[in-house]
Amino acid sequence: MSDKQKLPLNLIYEPDTYLCSWLIPNEAGDTREIPGDLTLRPLHRPTGQIYGDVPLQHTEHSPGVIATSFPQQLNFPILHGRLANGGSVILIDAHIQLWDKVGLITGAAALLGKPAFFGLAGVSGAPAVAAPPGVTSATFQITALDAALGVAPIKNVSHPNHPDGEQDRWAATVNANAAGTWSTEDAELTVSYYQRMRVLDPCEFNLAFSPVATVKLSDPKPLEVTLNQYIEPLRKILSIATGKPQEISYLHVELEGRENKYQVFGTGITQSPFASSTTAIKAHNSVIRALPDGLSLLDLVTQWSRYAAEHHPLVETYGAMLHARDQHPRSRYLLLIQAMEGLYGYENKASDEQRQATHNVNYKAALAQAKNDLDAETFKFVKKYLSKKPSASLDTALDALLTGLPVNLMDHLSATDLVKEVQAADTTDLTTAGALRVVRNNLAHGNRGYDPYRLHEVVRLLEFIVRGHALRILGCPEPVISRVSPAE
Repeated sequence: MSDKQKLPLNLIYEPDTYLCSWLIPNEAGDTREIPGDLTLRPLHRPTGQIYGDVPLQHTEHSPGVIATSFPQQLNFPILHGRLANGGSVILIDAHIQLWDKVGLITGAAALLGKPAFFGLAGVSGAPAVAAPPGVTSATFQITALDAALGVAPIKNVSHPNHPDGEQDRWAATVNANAAGTWSTEDAELTVSYYQRMRVLDPCEFNLAFSPVATVKLSDPKPLEVTLNQYIEPLRKILSIATGKPQEISYLHVELEGRENKYQVFGTGITQSPFASSTTAIKAHNSVIRALPDGLSLLDLVTQWSRYAAEHHPLVETYGAMLHARDQHPRSRYLLLIQAMEGLYGYENKASDEQRQATHNVNYKAALAQAKNDLDAETFKFVKKYLSKKPSASLDTALDALLTGLPVNLMDHLSATDLVKEVQAADTTDLTTAGALRVVRNNLAHGNRGYDPYRLHEVVRLLEFIVRGHALRILGCPEPVISRVSPAE
């Protein structure tokens, strides 16, 4: 039996090319059913074709003289299709490029349902103009979801080699508490396990569990909003919790007014659902263990979404780099320092504004005094070069953030070859924060480069620090944040 057959969570549709008929809206307000196909690939936008008598527009320049230009473009917020196997497809943000006898189709996402077209079996067409349907519920899987839940699906096992085991008896007790549900006014999030139990076969005894998350929305939302407000934030939080990029492996949605489940194909979805394993959970080493820690994953998701909406500098900068793979340590270093500098400015905005207000008063007073005491040329020089902003140093921001977590990694940073190299080359008594500032300035301004391995050594430590602060601003308690530290 294949591994895919043994999974508790299975794809409704496998990535493939499917024959279908597309219902193309026309200017008369109805639709034409045109044969074609739909190609679905992991991590890619859906594509397809129509062929045969495609809906081209012709121009009559003079009686009997008709011209047709290529390519022609059609755009629809939603495009319906009937699959040859009896299923249905909703293509979101569809674009059709028409040529002679063929049309090339692309879409932002494809929603595929098994039964007949939205329950409209026997109906010749679909609405010519329709907004994308609202999502009422989304069920999805993200790698490391089980690790972040923090509770295994099996409570205990018994076998002949177990101290309390019986001879020739193998047994397992399912953990009824291996699920968490959290609610707000806008949504309810449940993380639990799908189960597959093969126990009646006299030749095989098998239990398997797939972690899944389901978000139920109080009010229907567009698919894009559902992804951006709930699914992507949880993916980013799991990436921060594990220190590794995590993937959306599966997604299906329920739609307003429909009784179907629609599997979603689009960028960012691997279409590779998985079953939990102890080896993978240990490898993820998630610092968030929601149920044992008493943490609401929905609260973390909601807080991330709020910060993203207001362009919080750490969420915006660090969040954008969480899923970047094989990034050079130089660019990662600059982004991490930028995230820390932005976070410090965000959290000290009130005090910075007060410093600016005080500086404005002193600035005006100093200019007034200088105008009375200095000659015109000297005053002109002073006015030109006297700063209108109070002095600020990146060292202050870095020093505060490097030491502002339950686990202080300053000694680790001070011991790196990069920091030692910069301090040895400087004539002043540079602190560790000062050395990091010098490296940032040199890299940002193109003054010089540094050994990639030495940069990587520092980047690795800065990543722990930024992860810790990300968890802090999301509201995680100190014991959770303390787990974000390098192994000795």
